[in-house]
Amino acid sequence: MSKNSIKFWLKRLLVFSAAGIGVFIASYIFILVVFPFPHKALSDIRFSKCILDKNGQLLRAFTGTDESWLMPVEFSEVNPYFIKATLSIEDKRFMRHHGVDLFAVVRAAKLNISNKKIISGASTISMQAIRLLEGRKRSFLNKAIEAAHAVRLETLYSKDKILELYFEIAPYGGNIRGVKAASLRYFQKYPKDMTLAECALLAGLPQSPSRLRPDRHPERAKKRRDMVLSNMLKGGLITVKQYEEAKNEPVLVKVHPFPFKAPHFAEFVNKRNEESGNVITTLDPNIQHYAEVSLKASLEELKYDGVTNGAVVVLENKTGKIRALVGSSDFFSKETSGQINGALSKRCPGSALKPFTYAIAFDEGLYTPNMILADVRSQYSGYTPVDYDKDFRGPVTVREALVNSLNVPAVEVLDKISFRKLYIFLKQAGFSLSKPPEHYGLSLTLGSAEVSLLELTNAYAMLARLGEYKPYTFIEGAENNVSKRLLSEGAAYLIADILSDSQRLESVGIYRDEKVRPKVAWKTGTSYGHKDAWTVCYNPEYTIGVWLGNFSGKPTRGLMGINAAAPLAIRVFDWLYSKKAAPWYEAPATVGERNVCALSGEPVSEICPHATKDLFLKERSLTQKCSVHQRIPVDEDTGFALDSAAKDGRRYIEKIVEVWPESLQAWLKIYDPTYLAPPKYMLISRRDIDLNRNKPKIISPAPGCEYFVLGMQNTDSKLPLIANGHFDSDYLYWFIDGKFFDKIASGQKLFWDMEQGRHKIACADAYGRSSSVQIVVR
Repeated sequence: MSKNSIKFWLKRLLVFSAAGIGVFIASYIFILVVFPFPHKALSDIRFSKCILDKNGQLLRAFTGTDESWLMPVEFSEVNPYFIKATLSIEDKRFMRHHGVDLFAVVRAAKLNISNKKIISGASTISMQAIRLLEGRKRSFLNKAIEAAHAVRLETLYSKDKILELYFEIAPYGGNIRGVKAASLRYFQKYPKDMTLAECALLAGLPQSPSRLRPDRHPERAKKRRDMVLSNMLKGGLITVKQYEEAKNEPVLVKVHPFPFKAPHFAEFVNKRNEESGNVITTLDPNIQHYAEVSLKASLEELKYDGVTNGAVVVLENKTGKIRALVGSSDFFSKETSGQINGALSKRCPGSALKPFTYAIAFDEGLYTPNMILADVRSQYSGYTPVDYDKDFRGPVTVREALVNSLNVPAVEVLDKISFRKLYIFLKQAGFSLSKPPEHYGLSLTLGSAEVSLLELTNAYAMLARLGEYKPYTFIEGAENNVSKRLLSEGAAYLIADILSDSQRLESVGIYRDEKVRPKVAWKTGTSYGHKDAWTVCYNPEYTIGVWLGNFSGKPTRGLMGINAAAPLAIRVFDWLYSKKAAPWYEAPATVGERNVCALSGEPVSEICPHATKDLFLKERSLTQKCSVHQRIPVDEDTGFALDSAAKDGRRYIEKIVEVWPESLQAWLKIYDPTYLAPPKYMLISRRDIDLNRNKPKIISPAPGCEYFVLGMQNTDSKLPLIANGHFDSDYLYWFIDGKFFDKIASGQKLFWDMEQGRHKIACADAYGRSSSVQIVVR
């Protein structure tokens, strides 16, 4: 061939090449203009929602909108042998081409022409990913579109990212898409943990996922797997030994359920998070597991007491993260309604709300831990609180009242700070109280409002942070910077100090490991009628809440917070510190220690015979000195106390006596045989008595109340008459509508058979001081 002819053909080749390239570029641009690249499909992949624990392990998955299992997976999560297996069978030159493999196209054309039918499609992994995203039917035009979009895909994403996309959306049989869903469904393994044989098996499925589905067609799946292994061996990706071992591994595949861990927590997150794909939560799998096991063990011990279910919540105080949430002992139990989430169900918490009442009172400077409250019969506009055992203890310290969950003193404190203030505080602390404050009244501190265990535990976490409230969070990595101070550090510290008495645990039969006794603050609650038992315990690091009961609401005597729920809460708490030291609080700078009267708990005066130490809040706590110990003049001849008018011309000495408020004075006279009442005042003339001071205080009936006798039994129609007189009054005299009814010792109870109509009931002492109330009996 001459030089001229060679030049001629070279020119023609260049012209045809240029024309071909021009046609290709024009076609490429035309396709991208007419058939835009599926950017939206790439960004709108609707993954199954995968609820993960804080370590990234799957707790539970929820299908996507098309009811398929489609789980996100990162390239680093996939076994390298699976990557090699996929490339060996689907796209050997994936790392070298740019979306379209021209050699594969030529090879496929030859095969298809020679066999006069389609034998090979020459689709690259990039093209397959585009087809899976767009869902186009097979045709030459659609093939050209896929090729153009595959080239564009390669310009937008790295090879690793394209493989990651393919591994997420490739079909593996039925509604299983993506390698993660497939490995979990078929092998109960994560993609990284598959064997070589398992990698090869899955890599071969996308060619024909229904026909090769291993749980239904194991022989076909094995044949395809062996083909993949053979390709890997020929490509030098595995050794002969690996090939033989993998080929001899039997295909034992069945469809396994996905992990179903912490089901109540997973549902809780699913309902509160609209994002699809991986949701990494705050759940600690170790704490969750121990809480679940401990709950089952506790219920096994309590089953003969009729207790069938419970819930546990563990919060990390610093962050507000939920580290464990157990909603019931058995999610699948129909008998005990196990699918109800006991951590979210609203129930009455009993005495578990009392610490908030006392904390507010501390913050307002009204009380300190050793000050005295009156555990005596009291009435507040018709409301008469009683203690759990229906007994009265007389004078008790604030510390004793809170530790022993006494109702009457708690109501006394709430009456002083107002139930509306407590209501507002509880709302700020995250409680979703459904009714107005007047509905609850003073019984709010006794747990008359319904709350959830999660709300209660989070409110105690506020106490654990020394008064700083944070909302709980369940998404790991989410910022939780929202906080507000509800209490002073000092007030919260006083509550923690009171509730951390370790001797209380042993006194109720909770014995702890000698080596593991971390200091803990804890409080119990028992709802009215023994329907719910609660305990919340905390230290600076964790807060643990426990509820035990029956979802049916069935009461049982076994449901007492201190006997049922407390052992479980302490068991979980002690486990948290079985291998590390537990932190505790240092007293804030605002907390001090002062001398107080050993009897009244008020700052010691110069006449108090004994003093003790008590914590107080600097610049907040009351500084008024002891009001119980008083110095009064006593006549040497008669032993009567003398007022200023009676002292003239008489010989007297000054004695230090105990003068308690009327309610306590009356109780002490009756129930404390060691109590020495102050001497009575000498009465020179009744004109010397101030009838407007020191009147008897009527406890029952309440003023303005209506009583009903229709249909009542005789015993129910008796109205108790109770009043407390001043310390100088031994007896009180009762009058009904101006007529004398009876006399009785101060603080004691009389009964009047009610009669229909309006009545004036009066009570007087021997000095003529009197009080009265108006009532209506219908």
